[in-house]
Amino acid sequence: MTERNVSISLKSYLQDVDAAVKALPSEWVRCELHTLNVGPKFTKMEFIELDAQGKQVAKANGGCFPTVWKRIDDAFQKAGLPLEEGSQVLVKLQAAINPAYGFNVSVLEIDVTFALGDLNARIQAIRRQLKDAGHWDRNLRFDPPTDFTRVAVISPSWAAGLGDFRSTADRLTIFGLVQFDYYEAPFQTRDAPARIVDILRGIYRDCQDPETRYDAVAIIRGGGASADLAWLIDHKLTEAVCRMNLPVMTGIGHERDRNLLDEVACIPCDTPSKVAEYITTAVTRSAMAGHRAIEIVQSQGQRTVEAAQSGLSDAMYAIDRDAKETIRLADNAVRAAATGLEPGARALLDDTQQLVARAADDVRSGARERREDAATAIADMRRRIEMTAEGALRDLEIGQSRAVSEIATRIETVPQIAADDVTRLLDQIRTSAVHALDEAAATVLRVTERADALHPRTVLAAGYAILRDASGAPLTGTEAVRSAGTLSAETRDGTIALSTINEDRDEKNEQRSDRKPRGSGTGKVRGGVRGASGDSGKAEADAGPDTRRRRNRAADQAGQSAG
Repeated sequence: MTERNVSISLKSYLQDVDAAVKALPSEWVRCELHTLNVGPKFTKMEFIELDAQGKQVAKANGGCFPTVWKRIDDAFQKAGLPLEEGSQVLVKLQAAINPAYGFNVSVLEIDVTFALGDLNARIQAIRRQLKDAGHWDRNLRFDPPTDFTRVAVISPSWAAGLGDFRSTADRLTIFGLVQFDYYEAPFQTRDAPARIVDILRGIYRDCQDPETRYDAVAIIRGGGASADLAWLIDHKLTEAVCRMNLPVMTGIGHERDRNLLDEVACIPCDTPSKVAEYITTAVTRSAMAGHRAIEIVQSQGQRTVEAAQSGLSDAMYAIDRDAKETIRLADNAVRAAATGLEPGARALLDDTQQLVARAADDVRSGARERREDAATAIADMRRRIEMTAEGALRDLEIGQSRAVSEIATRIETVPQIAADDVTRLLDQIRTSAVHALDEAAATVLRVTERADALHPRTVLAAGYAILRDASGAPLTGTEAVRSAGTLSAETRDGTIALSTINEDRDEKNEQRSDRKPRGSGTGKVRGGVRGASGDSGKAEADAGPDTRRRRNRAADQAGQSAG
């Protein structure tokens, strides 16, 4: 048999190769964890290597058993790091060839410090890129809100942190102080950053309309594994928070946890509960400031009104004083003008009388020339009198005009604020008058209702009767009834004509045992019914003399007892 015909089985060959491969020592290998599938019996992994252009140049399948995987996972959880697909890892591998499954690698260990360094490198890269683009501190430049009315909240559904937040926030909603709109998104899955970014974009669009604008957006997540927070270390998510058009609040994880979103948010808080407390404190402070502002406005308004009232009183006093003084001056001027007119007029009259007397003497002497001269003198004196009177009157009118002008001028110098205060006081007077008229109308209505209740029609309708004498005047006492003779009783449905009859007192005593009271009068009442038409009924029912006598005695006895 030639050497060519000497052969071994494939299994034997692979076993020989496996023995040779296992002879190689284990090595620490830098690569990317491409896939990760944790199972109850075996955890499958796939490792790849990419070149600078992103092209895959190597691949190896492998994994580890549950005991090894638990040790690796606990180490990463303790460090607060996720071990996820796409992570750059430093893994210790042992190569092997299985005749049934081919080449594979066994995972002996994964270096946590290398993963931590890779995570820090990612964080530093995100910081550097956002700062270079000028986005890093955009949300930090917002002024923190001093009051809240609408807040958008992004949180995982049914998270414990959301319950803590709502235990405080719901009280603000119940009292109508703040409206909270809740948006659900995952925080610890591969697509968590993209889901949160989509929600932020929708809120960004809503805030461009003043009607749907929020005061802030809160991103909250309660405590849990620190490794879960690594999903939020994402460039697009961090950039979206930086570029929001409203302040962003964060309350993610425990007090010791701090991530990129806390660094770029306008209001970073440690926990969801502290976010709710921040909002509550701001609302309370705003309400207290508003209350103090109202008190200040009321106090200043009261002082302004008091000052205006004082100024108005002073102005009215000044107006009254100046007006009286101006009138006094005008009166003095008029009196002076009149006084100045009186002596001149008297002198002219005396001269005129003398001239008339001399003219009369001349007339008597028969000299025509003298009469003409007298007439001329009289006409001349008359013109002088008229001119003097007109001058005096003109001076009087000028004095009056000056007085009126001075009054008007002084009135116009009253400050305009006094006029405004007068207007406001008149408005207050009108308001008080309207209120007083309303109260008076209510009082009149109550009095009218009471008067209607006491009206005779109401009394008669209740079953009472009114006794009247022959003239129709009401009878208010027993003596008036006894002396009335013929009387009438007005009831609800008509009038009864009545009369009183007095009998001998001895007959009353004989019939005392038969007494039967019929009213409060001292006589017997008898008569008939008269309806609304005024027709009289029968005066007394037909009966024999003895029967009528007994009835009269009984009535007298009843009246006597009542009296």
